[in-house]
Amino acid sequence: MPDFQINDEWILNRISSQSNSFSQWLGNILQTVEKSLEDAPPEVAEEFKKSKDLYSLQNLDKDLAIAEKELAKLGGMGKMFSGFGFKILDKIKNPIQKTIQQSLKGMEGLDLIPELDFLTGKKKDLSTALYDVSKERGIESDGLLYLIRALPDLEAFLYSTSVKKYYRDHTEHALRVAVLGDFLLEQDLGQGSLEGLISELTELDKKLLKDKFWWIVGLLHDIGYPLGKMTTAVNYSLINQILKCYPTIDLEFIPFEINLAWKGDQEDYLKIIEEGLSKEARALIREGAGYNLPKMSAQGPRIYLNQPEGHPEYNYKSLVQLDHGVISALSLLRGLGTPQEIMDNDENIGYILASRAMALHNFKAQLKDYVFEEQPLAFYLMLIDELQEWGRPIPIQIRDTYFTTELQKVTLLDELILNLDEFSWLMQFKNQQAKELMEFNFSLFSREKKKTFGRLDSGEKFPKTTINLQDIEIKKDKKEKKEKIIAHDTIII
Repeated sequence: MPDFQINDEWILNRISSQSNSFSQWLGNILQTVEKSLEDAPPEVAEEFKKSKDLYSLQNLDKDLAIAEKELAKLGGMGKMFSGFGFKILDKIKNPIQKTIQQSLKGMEGLDLIPELDFLTGKKKDLSTALYDVSKERGIESDGLLYLIRALPDLEAFLYSTSVKKYYRDHTEHALRVAVLGDFLLEQDLGQGSLEGLISELTELDKKLLKDKFWWIVGLLHDIGYPLGKMTTAVNYSLINQILKCYPTIDLEFIPFEINLAWKGDQEDYLKIIEEGLSKEARALIREGAGYNLPKMSAQGPRIYLNQPEGHPEYNYKSLVQLDHGVISALSLLRGLGTPQEIMDNDENIGYILASRAMALHNFKAQLKDYVFEEQPLAFYLMLIDELQEWGRPIPIQIRDTYFTTELQKVTLLDELILNLDEFSWLMQFKNQQAKELMEFNFSLFSREKKKTFGRLDSGEKFPKTTINLQDIEIKKDKKEKKEKIIAHDTIII
């Protein structure tokens, strides 16, 4: 079996159901509009149906289908005319789209994507596709959908602060994780399909696992990241920029802190997540939710007096250490209803297992919960999450003139190579400019990856997984580029 090149083009191809015919193209539009009309106010839906603009095209589609059958009977000549007909159809698609959009214009309450490109199968970039895919995969909570739409704005803030060291995107990352995980669930790696193995262990319906609950896990596992990092971003990055700029002025400030509130039923949601987990995991979840500090008291003021050589760096420390996985899990559960409503509905077991996997995925400790047979969804999420290294831009601040600093985003890895026969992965770091800008240390990267992958225990059922890491030096001469492996490491799970 050939290797798979896992990159963003591959991801887009997986989420874009490119229309192969006018019939499929029109069907995609009809299906999406009809689904949107279900959520629209009755008067809006009725008004749209009265227009008949879109539904009248169904007759055209039927006529074209009959014509295609007749042309097929003519052999080669029919194919020629059929091809000519498809070119004509391509020409009329744009006017049809404009007509539909005009019909939708001004209809408040109809939640339809302004551009029909994605609905009709046209590829779109990852960041704008995240919201569309989330709705398609059964994420219906208004609060979660609002958060998904707001994430890019929060991420823009975190990028600008660099969050002490640097910040990597989590919006497009989530979609990459979801799509790669969906692909692997289909694969038979020696003991049946992965979706079959996980379905058997979780007792979730195999189709629901793959088509709904995995996507919820993949798309939402990092939505708590901005909140988890916000205090660090404000207190470390922004305050230190002020101290750096005004060394001769006496300054006083009170550190910014944020924690979850515990006066309501928040603890009951935690209990749902924690059920059946090890004592160590439950303790980490409580710590990651800031539960051990239910009564927050403001930190005292910090005073920095005039220093001729400049203010010393403010080293922010806080007892509140919110974990983004736990916050993500709480966000998911709170979107389902009250704790009692969640527990009373047996159909919510998939959501509960999804929230549990999200809550567990970020802890660096060695837990028995990280054995595949113990928490298969958590194990699977952690594996895919760590594999998803390609395409994640890292911000590097570079002064481009005396007065301005440019934020350049560099990408260390362009793709991941998967060999399904051996279930081995290859990460090759070739981008010399990116490596130089961020002072890439291959040995350090390898050690960190060994530590994070080392949390996982494949147990008896999950196939052996090999991850190969290579640092590549590219030399150019007059004729060609030559690649040389200057460092290599292997991780086996």
